[in-house]
Amino acid sequence: MAHVRDLVDVVSGDEFDQPTPYGLVYPVCTADGSAPSSQRGRTWEHLTASGRDLRPVSG
Repeated sequence: MAHVRDLVDVVSGDEFDQPTPYGLVYPVCTADGSAPSSQRGRTWEHLTASGRDLRPVSG
């Protein structure tokens, strides 16, 4: 399966980008389209432990 870099948190609607497979995940924008409070990259494990449920953006 090809790497999917565009992700969405199905709980909040926030959008994320993961430029490299298994690399850090970066916030792109919040559900309302505004800039995220932090653009620092996080590990997938950190985000899921924080309650994020990231899925590929459909479409």
